[in-house]
Amino acid sequence: MSKARIRAKLIELQKAAIGLSAELQARERAARETENDLFLELVGVLDAFENLFNNLSQDVLDKSAKRAFKSVGAIQRKLTRLLEARGLEKLEFPDARARAGLCRVVETQATDEVEEGTILAVVRTGYRRGEQILRPAEVITASGGRGASEAPPSE
Repeated sequence: MSKARIRAKLIELQKAAIGLSAELQARERAARETENDLFLELVGVLDAFENLFNNLSQDVLDKSAKRAFKSVGAIQRKLTRLLEARGLEKLEFPDARARAGLCRVVETQATDEVEEGTILAVVRTGYRRGEQILRPAEVITASGGRGASEAPPSE
């Protein structure tokens, strides 16, 4: 085999390797996106559990309903552990400050008791997977001065 033919074959193999590498990266990206979509749907299930627990008072339940309520709580904890084991984390705000990219302010409330921009309530929990934000937290923050609550303009 001549040098020119070997060189041509080598170039052909390198092009094929580059093409396969690009195809592999595209498939990995698509798999990650599909996985993230699934995680977001499961986070929606966690939201439904949270709403159930927030809106249902255990005081009015009979004994069997309380057992069912505990079972539902166990399912919620299992789902939470499953997602955490796969790298999903709740967004935390230890300094109680809203941060761009991690939060979406859905309402502000006028108060002089805390500094402007302080998170007063988390309406919807945010989640990250590694460095990627899957869903920003929806929060209510403090605004300076007195006055009626107002919602910020839609984003």
